[in-house]
Amino acid sequence: MNVRKRAFAYLFRKKGKTMSLFLVVFIVAVFLISCFGVLNASKNLGRDIRTSLGAAFYIRANTEVSMTENGETEVKENSVHISQKEIDEIIKMGEIKYYNPINYGFAKSDGIEFVPGDKHTGESNMGKVTALNFSALAPDFTDEMAVLTQGKHITDMDYQKILISEELASVNHLSVGDTLTLTHARLGEADGLYIDEIPVKTAYVQVEVSGIYKLNTEDASMKPTACVAQNKIYASLDVLNELHESEEGIYTGEVDFYITDPTRLESITHKVLLLQSIDWKTHFIRTNDLGYLKIAEQLSSLGNLVKILLVLVSIVSTAFLILLLTMRMRSRVQEVGILLAVGISKGQIMAGFLLEVLAVTVIALSLSYITCFGVTDFLGYSLFRELQPNLLNEKTLSAGEDSGIQMNHYIRLNIIETLFIYLCQIIVITASVFVSSGNIMRWKPSEILSKIC
Repeated sequence: MNVRKRAFAYLFRKKGKTMSLFLVVFIVAVFLISCFGVLNASKNLGRDIRTSLGAAFYIRANTEVSMTENGETEVKENSVHISQKEIDEIIKMGEIKYYNPINYGFAKSDGIEFVPGDKHTGESNMGKVTALNFSALAPDFTDEMAVLTQGKHITDMDYQKILISEELASVNHLSVGDTLTLTHARLGEADGLYIDEIPVKTAYVQVEVSGIYKLNTEDASMKPTACVAQNKIYASLDVLNELHESEEGIYTGEVDFYITDPTRLESITHKVLLLQSIDWKTHFIRTNDLGYLKIAEQLSSLGNLVKILLVLVSIVSTAFLILLLTMRMRSRVQEVGILLAVGISKGQIMAGFLLEVLAVTVIALSLSYITCFGVTDFLGYSLFRELQPNLLNEKTLSAGEDSGIQMNHYIRLNIIETLFIYLCQIIVITASVFVSSGNIMRWKPSEILSKIC
């Protein structure tokens, strides 16, 4: 009987031992692939967070709080602004990837019936407009209070584009690509009713619906129609300029600056505060690392833990495999003696032992590859579900799809990495076969036969 037939005959005859070897190799392979997947995910996720918009700082006017005659608190913003010239000075400092100036205003349209709010009338039928460079960087979208479901986000390359809510689109039978005309408006109050303080319309702009968003939160509080969340309109900066509600290059709202390296946030803001062109008595600056520092610390801790587990599992599994194969070899002393007695060389006997183990190994590794898909997806969801930031990059600033990450793209190893891990396992298993059978193979045939007797 040749080596191949003898090896497979043994595997089928000793099903229990074959299964025990299969399970050891299978479990170790799944564990190693899964651990390397987690390690790969922690490294790549940290890298992508650093190369996306990793942090931001915001500059806006201070607010002035006063009491009205009725004893109510009234918040007023100072009549100050940030100009494009001041923004350019900040940009020249370097390391700023995007800036997002914001202006606010109100708008009406004969083609829009807004979702009714408190004391709704035809005169108060208006919505609040947030005009900016990048709608994807608006707080509602970065905080995932709103999600774009159709169309594309507004970017600094767009002109006369708006985003509206699903509710507003449904009520008015609007869809992506539709055009309508907006006119200026200003919310006021008189005799207990909300009014439009611009009764005579002189400014109009034709806009196109670039996208439709869905709100993930509900607000049950009573608000005027213009302040109802579903009536919020996001627009390109030119829209309010055309309606004479803002001036080109002048921003009375907040100006947001985004950088890629969160570790540079403190030093960059320190430089900004030294600028003399901005009156820091009437403006303030706040920072936001977009959750990077917390995520980075957790990713680092998770990566270190996985590295320790990989070392321990590699050592323990190798030791256990050698022990298992050694016990397997000791039970086959009689078989070795008989084979030597009939003239089969030690090399052929070793080749048979190696073929037995490698045959089981190949099957175990093949099945483990299929199993790893489910295991790694489960680990990705379990370990990283709380560590999934909104990766803000050039693609997600305009894309209509969810800007969240797909964890399986990070945790699954590619075929080259997987094959390399399997190759290392095969080398270790091959070495284990030689180590475990070394003692027997060093004996002389007479010594082996004497032990049988």
